[in-house]
Amino acid sequence: MVGGLAFPRWAVANGADLPPEIIVQGFIRVEDGHVHLLARFPLVLLSSFSLPKRGPGYLDLARINNSLKQAAFATGQQIELLEDGVPLAPTVRDARVALLSDRSFASYPTALAHFQAPPLPIDTELFWNQGFFDTQLDYTLHTTHPDISIRVNVAPELGARLRFKLEYLPNGEPARTYEIRGASGRIPLDPRWFETAWIFLTSGFVDSFALDRFVFLVCLVAPFRRFRALMAVVIVLCAMQALTLTAAAEGAVSAANAGWLQPLFDSALAAMAVLIAIGNLAAPSLRRRWCIAAIIGALGGFGLGHLLADLMQFAGTHTLVSVASFNLGIAAGELVSFAIALIALRLMFATAFGPLLAIVVLSAVLGHIAWHWMLNNAGELEHQLGHTAASSLSAALLGVALWMVPAIVIGAVGYFLPKRFDGDPAPSLLRTLLGKKLRDASA
Repeated sequence: MVGGLAFPRWAVANGADLPPEIIVQGFIRVEDGHVHLLARFPLVLLSSFSLPKRGPGYLDLARINNSLKQAAFATGQQIELLEDGVPLAPTVRDARVALLSDRSFASYPTALAHFQAPPLPIDTELFWNQGFFDTQLDYTLHTTHPDISIRVNVAPELGARLRFKLEYLPNGEPARTYEIRGASGRIPLDPRWFETAWIFLTSGFVDSFALDRFVFLVCLVAPFRRFRALMAVVIVLCAMQALTLTAAAEGAVSAANAGWLQPLFDSALAAMAVLIAIGNLAAPSLRRRWCIAAIIGALGGFGLGHLLADLMQFAGTHTLVSVASFNLGIAAGELVSFAIALIALRLMFATAFGPLLAIVVLSAVLGHIAWHWMLNNAGELEHQLGHTAASSLSAALLGVALWMVPAIVIGAVGYFLPKRFDGDPAPSLLRTLLGKKLRDASA
């Protein structure tokens, strides 16, 4: 990676000869008008940097200092620190290599002591890809209460295979830990409430555009024409999803059980999409879909919980703002998806196909796709359940079941809605065939 830092176009094309996961460590300490960055990279990432070698591939430590300083300077360009949005200029304090057995980066004090100790003796036999590259960078702050942020763009060719584990130590405040996968945009290390709100709002909006959820939504609304009634069903889905997503964020289900919640939701979503697609060919009822939307929404909150859990590291001290913003982003994205689906269906009904043929073809295709998703997700669910302790699983299932009670109650309301709530659905295949039979019989 650091080879890619100094000479980005010389980096390995796709990292195919690197381990499946690369871990980079870092500490950022703010004190006395300065920011200190201590960073450690596996030496294997310097393969394109042409570090001097001797013998069968040992690093030539007598001639390596200039190359290490160049790599440290390049590190400062790719792990970029900003003060109030303005990039800070790094000063290289130290750059050295360490043995693979070195554990000094377990904490900030030990990492700092590592740089204060003598470097490795020049006769050390350190193979070029079996150790670490460590660097210490210093930045001068220009304000008394700076807004420190970071922008990471190390080895973009590795994508999510690269994990940057960072510990931020602000002066006089508790430490915060971050884990950044691949390249990132600007990340505030001590975010203000509106920065937190924007991060979680945009993330929730983007995460809502999943293909399986869109397929379910298209199947859900396809036969119906009344916008207000359809909007009510989608709002029920979003509301129940927000309720259980908030519950998941507050620890309603422990992290140890989170592994099977995602495939549980995916399996249920696919199964419901299959059933709804079949129902589209028979006698679709929007009142029944009110109940389905409530149940899927409740499961969806738990299924999305892992996405929110991964984001919580960027919330700072604004936990409530982060959860509310993520829920708002998810809801906004699903409402936009609903609008897109409705417009596309109306265009399809009015142009290429008539309502009956469009619903038949669409339901058959989407139902077939959802069937395969259901089988695949059921296999993953079985695998996850098999690796979960029975006692832990029963407690988690009870917790999920309790949060499903509001969904069942709200879903039951759909059966008491007036029949006119169904509106004027497009003609179904079954009703059309029955009508034709009745007409033939009367003739």
